Amino acid sequence: MSTAHLRLIAIAVTAIAAAITGVATGLVAPNEDGSFGVNAALAGFGGAAVTGVLLLILLIAATKKAAAGAAEPTLVAADDAEAQAAIANLTVHVDQLAAERAALVNTSVYVRDRATSKAIADRIGAALHDVGVVTLAPTGIPFDPAHHEAGGNAPTPDPAHVGVIAAVEVPGYVDRGTLLRAPVVTVYRQKEA
Repeated sequence: MSTAHLRLIAIAVTAIAAAITGVATGLVAPNEDGSFGVNAALAGFGGAAVTGVLLLILLIAATKKAAAGAAEPTLVAADDAEAQAAIANLTVHVDQLAAERAALVNTSVYVRDRATSKAIADRIGAALHDVGVVTLAPTGIPFDPAHHEAGGNAPTPDPAHVGVIAAVEVPGYVDRGTLLRAPVVTVYRQKEA
């Protein structure tokens, strides 16, 4: 939407607000005989109209000033020691926050692995998911040593299941695309005759 359209809308809103203010003032401040207060309504309309016009003038001036300021961006000098110190300080804080987050994620994974209550383990799993950690518990898919760690095997009479993950012994975790730990799985093997 262009600036001209916005100004037109602002003018229309100002006129409507002034009219409503005038009518409301006329109703709230009736004449002595109880009839509609025309003088009060005109005063209310005029006051609202003047206020609206002043606000429109300020809006137009601010819009022009912002447009002029946008044409000439202000650049901070690269050798500004204060800015460089602030950036270095922010970098230290970001690194510290990342290290603290990693410690919390690793501790949460450790506690979840050892939780004796399914409800607590599920709650910790949900909290990990909320911060971007995905639990890997693949079953029924082919074993891939690049993505899974074999912890054991189980016999199967069905040749179609050979090499397929039968169960997850220890879930794996991925944090924002980075593998924290591959899942340890049990893989089906051909049952010996």
